[in-house]
Amino acid sequence: MHSRVSKLLIFIGICVGAASALQFDAPKGEASFGFLKLSLSPRSAALGGAGSALVDGIVDADLNPAAAIRDSGGIAAGQAYLNATSGRGDFASWNIPVENYRVTVQIRYLGYDNLSGFDGLDRSTAGYGAHSLKLQLGTAGSLFGFNYGVSTTFAQNNIADATYGAGLLNMGLQRQLPKGFSAGLSLMNADYWTSKAQDGSAIIAPTILQGGLSYSRSLPASILMSVALDARKRNDEDIAFPMGVEACWQNILSVRVGYPIAQQEASPTFGVGLNWSRYGFEYAYQGNAVTSTTQMWALEIRY
Repeated sequence: MHSRVSKLLIFIGICVGAASALQFDAPKGEASFGFLKLSLSPRSAALGGAGSALVDGIVDADLNPAAAIRDSGGIAAGQAYLNATSGRGDFASWNIPVENYRVTVQIRYLGYDNLSGFDGLDRSTAGYGAHSLKLQLGTAGSLFGFNYGVSTTFAQNNIADATYGAGLLNMGLQRQLPKGFSAGLSLMNADYWTSKAQDGSAIIAPTILQGGLSYSRSLPASILMSVALDARKRNDEDIAFPMGVEACWQNILSVRVGYPIAQQEASPTFGVGLNWSRYGFEYAYQGNAVTSTTQMWALEIRY
């Protein structure tokens, strides 16, 4: 018992220490590593970016690290396509069961190969590339009815010839509540170390604080209906309120819709999920006034 209490106090201390360093007053456009804002969880994307309380497995750990304890372990891989700008993201995750805990490993890449360049006079210049690379190691478990997850990350951001590096912390909590409710809270990309480019410029990671509630209810015909509403604050954006609805039939077929209320360039989102035995497949479609459309998919194999 004393060991569990100590672990929980250490975890809470890390959360408080990281939260105290957040730079939520950063001017708009100041944050770098912009690609890290995009969660590669198709389920969350289809729910309009909501679901911090609904997370269920390693694919959702990109939204809330506590998700990793919600399955028995497994591997997952997926991709995202930003159609208008020819951007592409790839990720692979490994969820390793160790007694009552999970050890998580993830690698993700997101970037563009040939963006159009412009000088100070708005004249066209040669194209350039931009990408972010993220390597992540963490753990997840359960204490006192709470699911928790914490991971440390090395991230590298490259835009043209400028390269930055950063050390980041990701933390999350999730708890089932009475009468079909659940709650979740996550802190993503909280930087504890950053590098500078050759020109001396520094970076601010796109820190994300997100929390929310969900409600699930069984309906006739073996359908489980869930509603999720989150509040999300990114350090270079105004607060947004993602929300989504999911209908799941016999834990096999899921249909999802969502909308990120108050988000810039917001558009409805859609998605589906399929589960059969140890296998899972997720797909999501997002509209956006800037990127036109984003599509993403993920395949998971559970142990």
